[in-house]
Amino acid sequence: MKEMSKKGEKFYTQWKERRKKKWLYIFLNGSIYWGLTIAIVLFLWDSHFKVENMQLSRFISSIIIFGIVGLFIGFNQYKRIDKIYLSLRDDNDILKGIDTLKLGKVWNYENLIIKKLDDGTLLIKNELFWFADSEVLTEKLNECFNLVMSDFQRIQKNTDFNEFSKNSTIRIQIFDNSESESPLIDKIFIKNNAL
Repeated sequence: MKEMSKKGEKFYTQWKERRKKKWLYIFLNGSIYWGLTIAIVLFLWDSHFKVENMQLSRFISSIIIFGIVGLFIGFNQYKRIDKIYLSLRDDNDILKGIDTLKLGKVWNYENLIIKKLDDGTLLIKNELFWFADSEVLTEKLNECFNLVMSDFQRIQKNTDFNEFSKNSTIRIQIFDNSESESPLIDKIFIKNNAL
């Protein structure tokens, strides 16, 4: 799952549940909220808001026509919102990453460089280091480590990646801009205990 604001996370969580009831969403948002509303407004407008001009048959036909049109509108709205949701999920990128890791290759995902070692350990490194050399302080290193950990935990929310990594030891290393091969932070976690 990609990094999101609190508003984005709320949308993601709500839509994850709503999309399970696709046809109910399409019916309510298309036929009821849009179609019925338009049908009533146009019926009242057409009858000039006078009871003597209102005919039940015209009202029913108006509801049927706008209800059917509303289904198409609801369907298009559902597809548009679901496309946004799927782009946030980025499951395809993660599945490709899992395949890359299974081949023993390095997978770059956002700010992470991930490699599965021969002993089954998942080695996670930071690809970017946001601080100048003069700012390499313990608090800055901890901030960088927490950002890398947070990015990794977002990937863990993906069911396939969670299954792939469930028996792995997780090793997180933080490097600076100097291209040194010695990490500034090197921590190992047993996944079931720490993450």
